[in-house]
Amino acid sequence: MKLLLVGAFVMAGCIVQQAAPPKQPAQRAGAPGAGALPAVGPRSISLNGHAASEQDLATLDQLEQQWGARVPDGAYWYDDVSGAAGPWGGATGGFLRAGLGLGGALPADASGGGDGNLTGVFINGRELHPQDVAALQQMLGEVYQGRWFVDGAGNFGQEGGPVLGNLVQLAQQHGASSGGDSYYSSDANGSAFVGGGCVAVDTKNSSGEVTGSYYSSGC
Repeated sequence: MKLLLVGAFVMAGCIVQQAAPPKQPAQRAGAPGAGALPAVGPRSISLNGHAASEQDLATLDQLEQQWGARVPDGAYWYDDVSGAAGPWGGATGGFLRAGLGLGGALPADASGGGDGNLTGVFINGRELHPQDVAALQQMLGEVYQGRWFVDGAGNFGQEGGPVLGNLVQLAQQHGASSGGDSYYSSDANGSAFVGGGCVAVDTKNSSGEVTGSYYSSGC
C-alpha cells in the first residue's frame, strides 16, 4: 500500500508554492515568532461538523499566535490521528500537530464522500477527496481502495491492523528507484519531487491553479 497525504495549510489563507527543484521551498507566511495577534470578537468556525467549542477556539488562538495569522471564519475538518486538516467538503489543505483534539471525531463525509462511492479510499475514517487521490497517484503511482490508518509520524497500516510501513520512507524509496538520488515529475495534476531527504508535492485543479503543497521536514 503506497499512500502519502499531501497539501499546504490553507486554513490561515497561506499556500506555499514550490520553486523548481532542487531549490529550497519558500518559508511559510505567519511563521512562529511573527508577533502576538490582537484579540478578536465572536468567531464563526466549525470543526468536524460542529461549532468550535471554547477549548477549540483557545487552541486555535495559541496556534494563530505562532503563525502570526488568523484562521478565517468557515467550516473545516481536522484529523486528530494524523494532523491533516482542510476545508469542509474539500481535500487535505495541510497539517497541524496530531492530537490537538479539535472538533471531536472526524466524520467519514468530511471531504464530500463518506459512503465509499467518491474514491473508496479511507484514511482514519475519512473518505479521501479526489484531489487527495490524484496527489497520491502523482507521487507514488498506486493508490489502493480500502480503509487505512495514518499517524502523525507517517506510519500506516490497514484499519485495525499493525503498522505496515512509513509513508515518507516509501516516497523516498520510490524516488530512489525512479532514477537514483532524486525523482521529479510533473503533469496536469501537479508536480512531485523526492530527493535529499525532501518530499515536496504541488497539486493543481483543472484550471492549472495550485490548490495545495506539502513539504516534508527534510526540505
